[in-house]
Amino acid sequence: MRDSGENNRAGIARYRGIGVRLMDVPVLCYMGLIGVLIVPFHRNVLHWQLIVPLHAALCFLLLELIRLNSRRRSGFLDFIRTFYPAVWIGFAWKEMGVLVTMIFPYWANAFVVNMDVQIFGVHPTVWVQSIFRPWLTELMNFFYFIYYFFVPAAAFPLYFSGKRRETDDLMFLVTLTFAVSFTLFLFFPAEGAWVVLKHLHTIEPEGGVFMHLVQTLQAMGTIPAGAFPSSHVAAAFVISLAALRYNPKVGRMLLPLAVGVALATVYCRYHHAVDAVAGTLLGCSMYAIGIRILKKRGRI
Repeated sequence: MRDSGENNRAGIARYRGIGVRLMDVPVLCYMGLIGVLIVPFHRNVLHWQLIVPLHAALCFLLLELIRLNSRRRSGFLDFIRTFYPAVWIGFAWKEMGVLVTMIFPYWANAFVVNMDVQIFGVHPTVWVQSIFRPWLTELMNFFYFIYYFFVPAAAFPLYFSGKRRETDDLMFLVTLTFAVSFTLFLFFPAEGAWVVLKHLHTIEPEGGVFMHLVQTLQAMGTIPAGAFPSSHVAAAFVISLAALRYNPKVGRMLLPLAVGVALATVYCRYHHAVDAVAGTLLGCSMYAIGIRILKKRGRI
């Protein structure tokens, strides 16, 4: 029988040189980090014992996907291997609803709300009720809805035109931004304005198809936590800036839409205004840091 050392060496050999890409590193590191932190920090996490094997299994499946793609090239498999982060983002986002207070047993809601008032002089998500108009509500919900198409709009033209290196670099910037955002949520747990200031949101907006689409999506996938900084806004800006570098025509289209996403998170009352500001700063910072990493790696 092989001992544990031999099994470990066999496991390492199995995944050596399989073609792990830079975009995989933030995903694997984040999954590993949660698997480690959950052991000493599992306050209020039901069935926390399942998190470690679950994350280990997901990392194993990812490595197997990478390995299979390196050995058996196919267009479909390469597409899944390149854009799997979209599934990881959805999983990690929903999981955050369970994990957010596992380290610190408090909500930083009062701090965020006070920052909003000190900076803007009002509760922005309450003030916007004074400018509610059906056409403006529909426009803001369009901005919020269009966020879900940022990755396809930026990455698909690169991918399907054969610019796989540029596609991988863009996806690295995306996974880096989300991994950092999710980690920050654990150290600064805060709930959205739609939770904290619900008692002050006394006017219901009137809109159309986009408002109903957004409300349906929110009902399916929203979590009360993960507000500061806004990962939606951070991702919108990092994708827009990456598109400006790799596909300027698309980037010039996405950047004003990213501004619209930031405004929409406040107008639609999902985020405090400082969440959107912090998300903008985070997205720009992650772009700068990510580009520096890519340059050091000789990618650009």
